[in-house]
Amino acid sequence: MKTKSVTLLLVSLLSASTVICQNTSEKRKTKKNTFSIELYQPVDNLVKPFYDFESLFGIDTNVDSNNSANSFSSAIGISYERIQNDVVFRPRLGISFINSKDHSNHVSINSAEDYKSILNQNDHYSQNHINLFIGIAKRIHLNDRFSIDCGFDLASIYYLKGRGDYDYNIQQVKISDNSPIANQTINVNDRIGPIVSMGIGPIIKPQYTIYKNIVVSMELQVYFMRTVSNGTASRQQISYSNVFAENYNEYIDVYGEINYHINQWNWTKISPLMRIGYQF
Repeated sequence: MKTKSVTLLLVSLLSASTVICQNTSEKRKTKKNTFSIELYQPVDNLVKPFYDFESLFGIDTNVDSNNSANSFSSAIGISYERIQNDVVFRPRLGISFINSKDHSNHVSINSAEDYKSILNQNDHYSQNHINLFIGIAKRIHLNDRFSIDCGFDLASIYYLKGRGDYDYNIQQVKISDNSPIANQTINVNDRIGPIVSMGIGPIIKPQYTIYKNIVVSMELQVYFMRTVSNGTASRQQISYSNVFAENYNEYIDVYGEINYHINQWNWTKISPLMRIGYQF
């Protein structure tokens, strides 16, 4: 009787363990959805000036010079992943924010002619992008926590209207008494129409489960894209000059529009991406 009881007990424990393992396995398999928040570098399609962070002002070797730059470039987005039989389907939506400011101040001195020139320049460029991606990949499990997705993304980037403002001011004054000699101010306002880029790129996404349903992943985004546009760019340039010794003043206001046609294929720059998600 004791042997039979022990046998029944072992069978019951084995059955219970099997049920628990099956429930755990089923629970793990039910995690087929993931919602994530993404942070990445805006996709640069190498079409200037729609995305341009190169400083407008170069190095100056004058007696006294000061350059400063204040730039912000980032994109935020959301993504949804659905996995079935280790095949991942994912749509992603995001927006890019670009804001670049440059300031330059130079002072040059001409002691022989008793004057100095003071130059101030400011350049400001801003633009936003709407980003849409649809991808499909195969998930490769390396262990219980670590996996890699390999596949491809279809990408569409809509570059909204850009704005550039440039201010230039130069003053000439006498060194001896600091009296004004001449002054010139130039204001340039650029408005850039929208463009669209569409293309394809690889997905290589390592993913790690850090705690229960919380996962983190990263990617290096790069796309082969076609960029098209039939937009219009405008520029208004206002110039005011004053030569005090000659009592001379000049005011010029020039406005123009340019119709541009873009149709090109090229690889984008690499865009690093970090992602944190919740899977269920």
